[in-house]
Amino acid sequence: MSRFLKIAIVLLAIAAMATPVMAEDMLSLGGQMRVRGWYKDADSADGSTATWADQRLRIGGKLSIADGVSITFRTDITESVWGTGNVYGSGRIGMQQWDRAHIDLKFSDSFSLRAGQQFVWFLESGAFNTQSNGLKAVIGAGPVKITPFAFLQEQNGAAADGFDYGANVAFGQDTFKANVLFAAQNKVANADEDVYLIGGDLKMDFDVVKIIAEVDYFMGDASATQDAYGLQGFVDASFGLGEAVTLGGQVYYAAGDEDDYQYFVLGNDFGGWDPLNEHGTGLNNEQITPGSGNMFGTSARPFGIFANGSGVLAGRIYLDSKLGDNMTLGGSVSYMEPDEDSMTTVDSAINTTVGLHYNVMANTSIGAQVEYISIDQSSAAPSDAPEDALAAGFGLFVNF
Repeated sequence: MSRFLKIAIVLLAIAAMATPVMAEDMLSLGGQMRVRGWYKDADSADGSTATWADQRLRIGGKLSIADGVSITFRTDITESVWGTGNVYGSGRIGMQQWDRAHIDLKFSDSFSLRAGQQFVWFLESGAFNTQSNGLKAVIGAGPVKITPFAFLQEQNGAAADGFDYGANVAFGQDTFKANVLFAAQNKVANADEDVYLIGGDLKMDFDVVKIIAEVDYFMGDASATQDAYGLQGFVDASFGLGEAVTLGGQVYYAAGDEDDYQYFVLGNDFGGWDPLNEHGTGLNNEQITPGSGNMFGTSARPFGIFANGSGVLAGRIYLDSKLGDNMTLGGSVSYMEPDEDSMTTVDSAINTTVGLHYNVMANTSIGAQVEYISIDQSSAAPSDAPEDALAAGFGLFVNF
């Protein structure tokens, strides 16, 4: 064997051993595997119930290319309801989707840029939130940061692009944080849409007492024939009753209007928001929310929980407790009624929720949640309109 060939073999062996070390330094991975079961029973004329199960394997990672340069990705695999797809399981029909793929460039401590397919969430309620292709920058350091953004969106029902854009200003100190947001949405719902959002939130943390408040105002054109409107807000005050128990109260309001089109979120609302059923189980804001299946509303969000244009006035009392190191238990009761009752046949509704979260093993937990809704229908409601509904979910989660 020639000396050159020996040297080449040695160099190849060194490269083979070094490559996994280099890759491990560059790549960080994380994610979650979940399997969930659901039950829903709406009291209606056909007396129907539904039970189903689903699963998802989510893997995300970050490639640290160089100092200040990185690429982030996230993919969901086999995200589907059990019993759908190939005879050998849903994972054999190409059930994989890539929902994050973006570049991050950190030029300095006061300026960074994110480009590509990404997720953004602004204000406590996510009054603007989207997962889309676009650009986001963060400008500033210290207590004040400005985040301008612009995203392309698919126009609903047309082979054309709409877009969202705006800027968020965040500022705060140890005990309080605040945001002021301006956002616009153009040609997303239809070719004549041109809607603007001005909103702000405030979060104050005094250890035992925590207060969150938000106000949002929407205006502009929903279509060629209908104006856009939306005035909404909420206050959440919670009190720590010792180290293990939290008692809180929330009030939600959204103005109703029978002439114009109500907006309560801009963007494609990929994140969703269901605070009326939140107890840390990982099951709220999913398939058993009041808005899912149009039980009596259009959204899990409190501001759109009744038919579009109805608005809402809602109050909620909740209690969350930590039972040892591995278990949390929570419960809440919410009362809701429309602000403009001419847009819905529901006079009021009461939502009761109980949720349990338990760590069964390292990085492994189960969540269980039960929701019962009592609905007071008006005399104008159809005879088969539901008057109550029971929903439940159970999930097994492994994080890595």
